Amino acid sequence: METTKALSKLADRGDPDAQFRLGYRFAFCRDRHRRDLGRAFALWRAAAEQGHVRAQFYLGTCYDFGDGTRRNVRRAMQWYRRAAVAGHETAQYNLAMGLRDGVGVKRDVRAAVRWFRSAAKAGESEAQSDLGFCLHEGMGILRNPREAARWYLRAAKAGVLRAQLNLGLCYQKGDGVPRSSARARFWLTKAARRGHERAREILKEQRRPTKALHPARTSLMLGPRG
Repeated sequence: METTKALSKLADRGDPDAQFRLGYRFAFCRDRHRRDLGRAFALWRAAAEQGHVRAQFYLGTCYDFGDGTRRNVRRAMQWYRRAAVAGHETAQYNLAMGLRDGVGVKRDVRAAVRWFRSAAKAGESEAQSDLGFCLHEGMGILRNPREAARWYLRAAKAGVLRAQLNLGLCYQKGDGVPRSSARARFWLTKAARRGHERAREILKEQRRPTKALHPARTSLMLGPRG
C-alpha cells in the first residue's frame, strides 16, 4: 500500500487514480478527526474531470448529500450519469432513482427502468428489487409479474428487506409464481425477523384464520438514494 505522502506527490502531478485514492483516504479515514470531506471533494472532482469513473460516482454522492460541498442534486445526477454510462452499477441505480422520482433531473420512468435493468444485471441488489417493482406494477414498462418475481427473488436472496416482503406477498397470492403458503411464510418470516413491521402484521393476521386479511401493498417506497 502506498503511503499518503507518495499518493500526494502523484496526485499533485495530476494522476487521476492517485487523486481518487487520496480523496478516499480523506473521506473514510478510520480516525474521524483526520477526515476532510472538503479535500476529498476537490480531489475527486479533479479525478472525475479526467474521466475516472469511481471518482465521478463519489463526486456525485458529494453533491447528492452535501459532503464537502453545497448540496446540488442536479449536479449529482449529471455526475451519476457520466459514471453510469461508463458502467458503474451504483451510479446507474442512483440515476434511475432520480429519473423515477424526478429528483435533480426531468422525470422519465421509462429511462429509469432501463437504468434499473442495467444496474440489476450488473448485480446491484437494490436495483433488482426496484426493477421487480416496476415490472410488477407496470411502471415505465409492460406489467410482467413472472419476471418481477424473478428479480424479487434475486434481491431477496441478497438480503434486500422490501424484496423479501414483496416476494412473500407474491407467493401468498400466486402472483407471478405458483401460490405457496410455505414459501410465502418463509420470506415473510425473514423480513419480519429483520424488523419489517408490515411483514409482522401479515404473519400475525395469518394466525387469525377467522379474520379476513386486508389487502396489502406490494412494495415500500425507497428512502434516500444510497
